[in-house]
Amino acid sequence: MTVKQHNAGEHEPPSPERDRAAADPVVDAPAREKLTGVRLEADLAAWWVSRRRRGERRPPEERSQILRRVLGTGMGLAILALVIVSTVTSRIFDTARSANDTRITSLEGQVADGLAVRADTHLAERMTQLSRSAAASAIRVRDAQQTYATLYRESSIQPDTDNGAPNTAMVATAEHRRVLATLFSRSSYLADDHDAYTWQNVAPFDANSRIDPRFAWYVRYDGPQASDPATYAWAIEAVMPEVHTQTADTATRARAVWLCREKASGNILAWASAIYTYDGTGGVFDNLAVVVTTAGAQHQSPTGTTPHAAGQPGPGALFFRPKGGT
Repeated sequence: MTVKQHNAGEHEPPSPERDRAAADPVVDAPAREKLTGVRLEADLAAWWVSRRRRGERRPPEERSQILRRVLGTGMGLAILALVIVSTVTSRIFDTARSANDTRITSLEGQVADGLAVRADTHLAERMTQLSRSAAASAIRVRDAQQTYATLYRESSIQPDTDNGAPNTAMVATAEHRRVLATLFSRSSYLADDHDAYTWQNVAPFDANSRIDPRFAWYVRYDGPQASDPATYAWAIEAVMPEVHTQTADTATRARAVWLCREKASGNILAWASAIYTYDGTGGVFDNLAVVVTTAGAQHQSPTGTTPHAAGQPGPGALFFRPKGGT
């Protein structure tokens, strides 16, 4: 090491920099040895030999413990990686499955809506056809029953024949039953054709509890004579398809309701209902039920056995059950 000193005889002006340099002498550092590849390889080999020797000097128990720690750490890292991969994979799968389920539900809804629209369209068309056919037949029934009001009136005011035979209006009344025969199922008839189309003083069935649909359902009387047909009238109250049990392929049934109303008072004298069965082009009624109200019962025929009341209920008969009813 070399220290730089001033000669005793030399005098220089004072300087702060020179004073600090004198107080802190400069030491020349030795030159650093250059690191070569050979030297680096030798150092690495020496470190490896030293580490092996230290390992060999360790007791077997310590080496086993170190090995177990290494293996445990490795297994733990492997399990953690597996859990992470499984979680990510599960989330991706759940997301994909949820998206697929949503898509499937959407498509199923679209298919169901499409089928429902088509089914509803077909059902609506069928119901329209059924309603039109049932209404047209109900009008014919109404008109036929109203015609009875005129026929019974004529029967009661025309003079009797000398030989006890029915007058012209009575014969026409019996013949008129053929009109209603075309509108009702034969299974609903109570009388055979001969009795039905022949005038009789007594109805060929129990008129107090049952009714043949071809006969007059209700005739209003003023005393012994049938009332003027202008004083009361039959009307259609409703024609209703039975939709709760029907589809586009089975929409064949409708219910019709008729009312017989007194014009002056508005009182309902009787009402009737029947089921209409449609076959695609036309149909007939059956299951006829007729109810005579209290107001209507006050204007029934005095007896149920006069020629003018044949087929009419006797006093107090308020309900006619359909054939086979209880």
